[in-house]
Amino acid sequence: MKIRNIFSLAAVTLCVAFALSGCIKETFPKTGNITEGQMLAADTEVVLEKLLPGINASMLGMCYSSDMHSDYGQFSMGIFLDYSTDWIVNMGDARYNHFNQAMWGQGYGPSGTMSYFVWWRYYPQIRKCNQIIDIAGDEESLAFYRGTAKAYRAMFYLDLARLFEPMYSDAPNIPNYNDELYSRDVIGKTVPYIDETFVHDAEKAENNPRLTREEMFTRILADLKDAEECLKDFNRANASEINLAVVYGLYARAYMWLGGFDDGLNGELPEGNAAYTLASEYAQKTIAAHGGYVMTEAEWTNVNNAFNTIVPSWILAQIYSSDTVNSNLHNHPAHFSPELIESYCALFVFPGVPNRVYDKLGNADIRKKIMKGPDTTYEQFKNYTLMSADEFEGVPPYTFFKYRPGSGNRTDNMVAAAISLPLMRLEEMYFIDMEATLHTQGVDAAWQKLMSFMSYRDSNYICPVADYDGMLEEIIFQKGVEFWAEGIIMYDMKRLGMGIKRKYTGTNFDEKSQFNTTSRVPWWNFCIPMGETDMNLGIEANNPDPSNGVTFN
Repeated sequence: MKIRNIFSLAAVTLCVAFALSGCIKETFPKTGNITEGQMLAADTEVVLEKLLPGINASMLGMCYSSDMHSDYGQFSMGIFLDYSTDWIVNMGDARYNHFNQAMWGQGYGPSGTMSYFVWWRYYPQIRKCNQIIDIAGDEESLAFYRGTAKAYRAMFYLDLARLFEPMYSDAPNIPNYNDELYSRDVIGKTVPYIDETFVHDAEKAENNPRLTREEMFTRILADLKDAEECLKDFNRANASEINLAVVYGLYARAYMWLGGFDDGLNGELPEGNAAYTLASEYAQKTIAAHGGYVMTEAEWTNVNNAFNTIVPSWILAQIYSSDTVNSNLHNHPAHFSPELIESYCALFVFPGVPNRVYDKLGNADIRKKIMKGPDTTYEQFKNYTLMSADEFEGVPPYTFFKYRPGSGNRTDNMVAAAISLPLMRLEEMYFIDMEATLHTQGVDAAWQKLMSFMSYRDSNYICPVADYDGMLEEIIFQKGVEFWAEGIIMYDMKRLGMGIKRKYTGTNFDEKSQFNTTSRVPWWNFCIPMGETDMNLGIEANNPDPSNGVTFN
């Protein structure tokens, strides 16, 4: 009986036995119960109804260790990525920042924390997708389940492909990394691909090679094509569900990545401007399909609800309830809400923006209004904070009050952590369209789109540049501000080969984090964990260990 095949998936090594034994221990999510009778009766739709919430449940939960307080769901993966750039500064005591290793590139080797963390974060979720895809098959009545699972699978593999494909750096303070990439013959290689066929042939996981970029993106785009057809008439209940706008947004992200290459390794897939053209088209389709509007000043600055409550611009979101909060410390506000009492953020870390970013923003920029400046008084800021004057006095300059505790509750961490977080916003599509337009249509067309978007952020904004390189830098700068601590900007910096700047006159980065590069940092290229390479003989070469790969200058 076909429905029983979901049990055979437990035997699949998923390329790493530890991923099954450690991270996801339950076949079915806690959000529902399924009886043995239903299984034996092959009540397929009932089974799928119980399985589907498991994808969201796994995205909300811990995957690695209860001792790792930065492990609180899919969103925390993006925080590591942002900390690996030059966008987040520890304004308080860096020793209490549980994302610090991303700033320094520590623990990124095959036996390091970050390799295992990302593997356990993604592959168990892919397993859930494959279960659903296998059970739904080609049944038309079950197309919704297949389409949703394929969209999620495409999203997960898109992240993995972008994280694990190694891209060189020509920065002089990154010695030997470029040469080692070529000597290992890993250029253009992504990750092993596990699909629904592994349900019936577990031994395939023992000899499963890394897919090339062309092979991986061919499968990602095929999943999105099927998802698009399956979900074309679906009207969702809330922003935690996949719909057509999400699918189009994933297309836009995928083609944006492919646009960054002109090395011939995209094969039959579009590259360069051909891919950027498609990225622009799908970004526009996303905007049209989603509706909604760009986040307003009131939504950005609301002291109770800003970036903890779904608003019309959010295309896809994670929703935590009191039942799904992992703990009083395994949650986002504990690390990023300055107003939350008895949390890492409020007591110790105070994440903020580089002072060079603050200084560049116009004073009318709505995003700057919730950054504490070096001369900001309580009288100027009191409408933007839940703090008292005495509390505000103790907040370091350049702290960013972007994320508010849930319901404005400052004292109960579990209530404060019952929030929503954005995984895809309408604003991202405007920036994808904007940058893609620069590549394909030139500076003037991109200038118009940047000016149009910035009218929502700074009524006095005038784009300060008029050449290609300056325009690209300005677009990425404004995108970095817009998506501070949302896990978006690293992918753009890696694709474009951008360096990071933390060491400059008057920098507010702590001394241990101060270095500059003229190109990518090595730990934007993740290593496949040793547990995987030991068991999967199909992996011929791993990426070089990027840990501590930068010589401080």
